[in-house]
Amino acid sequence: MAATALAAPVANAAAAPPGLPGPPPGTGTGFPRPPAPGAAPGPAASLGATTLPTTTTGPGVLTGFVTLSGSSVSVKLACAASGSATLLGAKTTYRCKHGRSTATFVLTKGQAGKIPRLGGITAKLTVVEKGKTEHLTVSVSKILPAPPYWTSNFGLACTAQGSNVAQLIAPNFSASLATTIDVRPWLAWYTPSTGWQWLGSRGPGKSSWYRFTATPSGVFEWQQSGTINPWTWAPITVTAGHGTYVVAAFEAVYWYGNPAYVWNYAHTQPGSLTTDCVYP
Repeated sequence: MAATALAAPVANAAAAPPGLPGPPPGTGTGFPRPPAPGAAPGPAASLGATTLPTTTTGPGVLTGFVTLSGSSVSVKLACAASGSATLLGAKTTYRCKHGRSTATFVLTKGQAGKIPRLGGITAKLTVVEKGKTEHLTVSVSKILPAPPYWTSNFGLACTAQGSNVAQLIAPNFSASLATTIDVRPWLAWYTPSTGWQWLGSRGPGKSSWYRFTATPSGVFEWQQSGTINPWTWAPITVTAGHGTYVVAAFEAVYWYGNPAYVWNYAHTQPGSLTTDCVYP
């Protein structure tokens, strides 16, 4: 279910986020209908010009990977006001001070016991601030996991068309046996004032599925006369002066006899195996 190897970031001036954004919104939900037997995917158009927002109407996590301590889970937030939050049925309130807060949840013994047994879980985090409800997603585990990555020569090109213009090139998804795949792209962006926020192909917190055919040598539809013409999202413009970090992720459903779902971050490119682009 991987693709093939590489990437790197640019710049580096802004205060780095405490961690990665965690899973994309609604991870593992909202799947498209399975492909009809024998049906080949139609054309999947690339995405055009996008400008990342600089403000948000709701809080964001400082990192979407959080750990269980006893029966408690703490989530650090970038906030604009005090509010309330719910995680795995546990409810709490938090006080916002200088744009930061920590929401601490006390789980039941049964809930807490399941997390290490499962090796970690993905959980919906609901936050209410200034009367507005935000639905976020976090990864909860006993020990922080290694972040998951697509292994591909493609990814997030930090300065594709200028110092503050990026390009997202989808990983060359492969499979040991040719199968239809559905792919959902995401951009996560972070500034010190907003925390991590997600942007999909349909806007903030929303993204669409794109259908391809994964083969042992990569996506069939992208192979043209010995070259590869991958799906792209570009140009992606980042407004200067906000200390913005950008990360890309893709969800994928492999429609084998028993469908398989996976999500991973995309590496940046070109260079070393790194994750984020940085724009001072």
